[in-house]
Amino acid sequence: MLVIVIVGLSLISVPVAAQAVGTWTPTTSYPTTIWFQSCVVSGGYVYCVGGFPQSTGGGTSAVYFVGTTSSGVGDWASTTAYPTSIARQSCVVSGGYVYCVGGTAGRAVYFASLSPSGLGTWAATKSYPIGTGAGACVASGGYVYCIGGYKGSVTSGAVYYAKLASSGVGKWKSTKSYRLTIQEQSCVVSGGYVYCVGGYTGKEDTSAVYYAALSSTGVGAWKSTTSYPTPALPSCVVINGYVYCVGGTAPSSNAVYYASLSSSGVGTWTVTTSYPIIVGYQSCVVVLLTVYCVGGGLPVTSAVYYASV
Repeated sequence: MLVIVIVGLSLISVPVAAQAVGTWTPTTSYPTTIWFQSCVVSGGYVYCVGGFPQSTGGGTSAVYFVGTTSSGVGDWASTTAYPTSIARQSCVVSGGYVYCVGGTAGRAVYFASLSPSGLGTWAATKSYPIGTGAGACVASGGYVYCIGGYKGSVTSGAVYYAKLASSGVGKWKSTKSYRLTIQEQSCVVSGGYVYCVGGYTGKEDTSAVYYAALSSTGVGAWKSTTSYPTPALPSCVVINGYVYCVGGTAPSSNAVYYASLSSSGVGTWTVTTSYPIIVGYQSCVVVLLTVYCVGGGLPVTSAVYYASV
């Protein structure tokens, strides 16, 4: 990553060095044990939707939110419940709204407004073209892009995108398919590109990483880039042009890796401070230069940890 600095009348490109993750510190636990939930960030608040509260059994409609501080998170509070029990959906934020796609609810897509006092009323919007769970959606430039997922026992490589607005999701359109059939991968956006790490192909976990340009006409050609150090289903976030991926390594791990992101792909992966517990299927988010990770399995936990970069 480069920062442009003006010195006198000259422009100087100054590289920003990557920074490792600092010490992971426990903070206020989630109100219940949880995994396969989807957490998002808006205005310094974390909002977590649904998930499986136990190792076995159905999902939950519960939604909780919390403010973030330099010393972790505050007290979690409940807010407007999801219209149905849900898990393995993928939620994104755009323009002060959260949009949640698929999951155990199949093709259903719902959205709600976000504020420091919680969520507004959930409203149904245009259904996803296929029943899907465990896919990965990202938001960029007022559009949502959803990659892969599963229907029943069939894993998909389909990619769809749609315009986002305060009135809901526009028409879903098909765009370039992923290079693999994939679910449980982690996808992030940086500099107009989407980068997808690992995932389950329907046969095995993979270390493959692919990236593509995003635009209002869909996803560009998917390109292979530096593989993850091991087959994995991590939870990844972006900070200052670097991707940080936590846990989710087969068969189980507390490993954390990071790498640079650019228009030419992902740089070398570097190991950094390990997560305090073995974890998978947690949901990690970032506020400014701090990563917050909520819940997760192996076994299922209510623990929340944070670390600064």
